[in-house]
Amino acid sequence: MKWLFRLGPVTAVVLSAMLVGFTGSVPLASAAPNAPIIASYNGGTLNLSQGWGSATVCDVTGAGTYCFASQAAYEAWQSSATGQSLVQPLTSCSSSLKLYENINYGGDELILSTTLLWINLSAYSFADEASSYQVGACSIIMTDGTNGSGNVYPGATSAGSDVSWIGAAWNDRVQSVYIN
Repeated sequence: MKWLFRLGPVTAVVLSAMLVGFTGSVPLASAAPNAPIIASYNGGTLNLSQGWGSATVCDVTGAGTYCFASQAAYEAWQSSATGQSLVQPLTSCSSSLKLYENINYGGDELILSTTLLWINLSAYSFADEASSYQVGACSIIMTDGTNGSGNVYPGATSAGSDVSWIGAAWNDRVQSVYIN
């Protein structure tokens, strides 16, 4: 007896993710690399694929993406009951990857916590922007192509790595990241 199933795109992605998880194969690529990322910002929304506007910190959580005009506003949100309930990790990682636009952790800051999925930074208007970074509780992989393609960043990527300058060869070059 042959079985024939017609899978919708979401079902196919979920099924692929399950199969990848069971076989230990290469990490699943982002399901929708060109989909716009809509963030909550100042009581409204912000399409990150079109830029950050006046936002300087964006936190990508399992519950959504949240942007703030300042580090102080982000910290106030994070310490509130709402912020704490949204940033709880979905896996064993207890802290996020932080990418910074400038050396020494300056400029715009993108905070990522989604694990086991290639994250294309272009969706967050952050491709070719990273100059420094701080790795949270899980190791990372960074590449100069989308969906993990291209060259792999050879620097410090283990949990807890703290890099104030990514180096001349990789400055403003990272296109995608994967958090293990």
